[in-house]
Amino acid sequence: MASKYVIAGPASQGLAVQVANLLKVPVIETEYKKFPDGENYVRLNVEDDSIFKDSEMIIIQTADYPQNDHLWELLYLISIAKRVGASKIPVVVPYLAYSRQDKVFRPGEAISAKLILQLIESAGATEFITIDIHAPEVFADMKIPAHSLDPIPLLAENLKSRKLTKPVVISPDKGSRDRSAQFAKLIGAELVLFDKTRDRITGEIEMQGDVKLDGRDVAIADDIIATGGTMATALKIAKKGGAKKLFALCSHALLIGNAVFKMGSIGCEIIATNAVNSPMSIVSVAPLIADHFKKP
Repeated sequence: MASKYVIAGPASQGLAVQVANLLKVPVIETEYKKFPDGENYVRLNVEDDSIFKDSEMIIIQTADYPQNDHLWELLYLISIAKRVGASKIPVVVPYLAYSRQDKVFRPGEAISAKLILQLIESAGATEFITIDIHAPEVFADMKIPAHSLDPIPLLAENLKSRKLTKPVVISPDKGSRDRSAQFAKLIGAELVLFDKTRDRITGEIEMQGDVKLDGRDVAIADDIIATGGTMATALKIAKKGGAKKLFALCSHALLIGNAVFKMGSIGCEIIATNAVNSPMSIVSVAPLIADHFKKP
């Protein structure tokens, strides 16, 4: 049987160690830095890279901020694995940067998500795994197996442990309907639908929702919390409706700008996975990733 290694990318060291422990395989540390001119440097911390010949090298590297640095580090790691003769190079990118640019929204734009996937595939990846991709349609042109793992059951399990009072799950817009329905079912909650519109140029949000929530615990689940605008708007409406406790759950806590303040100032607790590193990333996706690699 060929050897198997987990490669801990600079952006996902803790997660990589967790996955390696679950798989009971060695985890390889990476050295990384920036040269004075801004160029990236990455190296596997080994004395003899011939140990990787004909092995399976599972590269784990998320692509949150600074996205471009983390993506270049990822591409370097894939190229290293290819150079040293790995027979399989599965690439785990828990959060895929640019994933929301999955189509042309305005004339003259690039479909960035597809370009990033093309680069990963061209570099030598033999399989691509991510967590809760924003738009699975971006996998359509890939020639290697591509998977988006679902962390919603893990998030639901964490929230259920809080002993909720008559829980309600709010779906803030049409795009979140399926996810919200799934989440509501998992925690045994009522589903409430809101309507949202966003100006594509200014980014301003308008939302409508009128519901009585006296004494009830309210949750919203989404793939990404970026600026927190959508969730904060919906939760303010819920709070005015008498909600007791407020929870915002997500796969990827980007928490840009004053997002944490927006959520915290209305009494909302953020619960996120460690697909992205943040103080709110308390739910580990390591079991999800390890289970994927344990499948025959």
